[in-house]
Amino acid sequence: MSAMKFTYRSGQRPLDGFTLKRGVGQGAFGEVYFAVSDGGKEVALKLLRGHTDAELRGVAHCLNLKHSNLVHLYDLRTDARGEHWVVMEYVFGESLAGVINKHPTGLPTEVIREWFSALARGVGYLHNQGVVHRDLKPANIFIEHGQLKIGDYGLSRRISGSEGGDLSRGVGTPHYMAPEIKNGNYTASIDVYACGIILFEMICGHRPFDGETPLEVLMKHYIDPPDLGPLPAAYRGVVARALEKDPARRYASVGELARAVEEMFGGRRDAAPATVTFPTGAASPVAGGPPRPVATPVAAPRTKPLIPPSGPLTQSARDRLTELAGGFALTPVVTAACTAPWALFQTSVQWSILARVFLLSTVLAWAVMFIGRLPKRKEQNPWGRRGIQTAIGLCIGVLALWLDGWALPTGTANATSRDLVLFSGHRLNSSMIPTVVQYLLYFGLAVGICPWWTSTAWKRKERVRFMPLIVTGIWGSLLLFLWPNNESVPRMLGVSVLVIAAVGAQVASPWAGPMRARA
Repeated sequence: MSAMKFTYRSGQRPLDGFTLKRGVGQGAFGEVYFAVSDGGKEVALKLLRGHTDAELRGVAHCLNLKHSNLVHLYDLRTDARGEHWVVMEYVFGESLAGVINKHPTGLPTEVIREWFSALARGVGYLHNQGVVHRDLKPANIFIEHGQLKIGDYGLSRRISGSEGGDLSRGVGTPHYMAPEIKNGNYTASIDVYACGIILFEMICGHRPFDGETPLEVLMKHYIDPPDLGPLPAAYRGVVARALEKDPARRYASVGELARAVEEMFGGRRDAAPATVTFPTGAASPVAGGPPRPVATPVAAPRTKPLIPPSGPLTQSARDRLTELAGGFALTPVVTAACTAPWALFQTSVQWSILARVFLLSTVLAWAVMFIGRLPKRKEQNPWGRRGIQTAIGLCIGVLALWLDGWALPTGTANATSRDLVLFSGHRLNSSMIPTVVQYLLYFGLAVGICPWWTSTAWKRKERVRFMPLIVTGIWGSLLLFLWPNNESVPRMLGVSVLVIAAVGAQVASPWAGPMRARA
């Protein structure tokens, strides 16, 4: 992943009184820097970009809030260029998203119990002040010495049934957006929904809804029920209610959800519950706001913070290579078994064609298994993978061309002035160019379009699924118009190679297995 480019460098002083040390993050709303004040105070400075008015309103709602589970906001400043900066607490710790990435099968139960209780206390405090966060997600939650803190108040607003204006639609992060946001409804229920998604992710290590594009993810939130199969049976009722499409059927408050989660994990702790209460004279962040809701009790944290163990929930490079080697050894067996029915029931098919199908499908399965085991990218961007797959498809096209007898000649025998001479000395005459292009386009596009990585993912829900086979077959058939018009090479050879490779890659690719039950 390429390094982030920041507007300012280390040592610069764009905001009077602070010296920047390094850039630490970027997002849709701006850039965050680690900085030190002239008095020696270490802070985070956020330079606001785009939607600045909405961001400033969100920060204003939370500027005077103080809670142990919130990242403290110190001030709003404007520099000499008229740019707006937020001065906030710098958290010396990792985001919850980073912790979850290190535990792909989920966090330990006691850690989930402790941290979700802290999350509920922080969100409950915001709601008690009449503020809805609107962008709760693990990337905005930080862990410092075992203490959970909620940050990024850029999208926070006063709680209301509906609202218009900028950012009133399509705000937040698609993976955590409640269905009612499409109607402009911003009650506390959208944070309850986001907390339910986060709870699911902490337990399972992945989100309940995923997709290749933000629109696909949003549609799943609107229409599809969550797949609760990976959850232990005792947890499904609580998570299902938190993720109800209808906010009226969800938990009424994050405190109610927290109590249900506490009972889900085996009841309350012995420690006395802490309540989110505020003195009568506490200042509201925005005057004239709606009445504050009654605070609800949430279980108190342990005195000693919990920190999740670092293993062995993740795989080492050696484990990945060992599993991959076993998969490579199994692949030829699977592809041979898939090719064998042709030999048994289609006696008219030449053995040379069957051998080509077997070899091409085996090599393709190996290739997609290998890229499926590459280190996972943090961002949900399929185009990098598709580019690699397209390159693999072009190589398969070259191999198919050679296996079908289209060897490129060398030397000057039968050479013409219109031949294309390659760097290797081989000649490509004009009569061969259409065939070469067709092979390359067919396999390059067919392999590049299909989402092979979902079929070979270590954490896929099932070892073998029929839908990827159907999708691969459909794309292979739709692209047959590119197949060379050669009677010696059946048109279905290309489709067969793709489908058999899809079967071989799924069966032979390493698989984590079904989610183990938690104590």
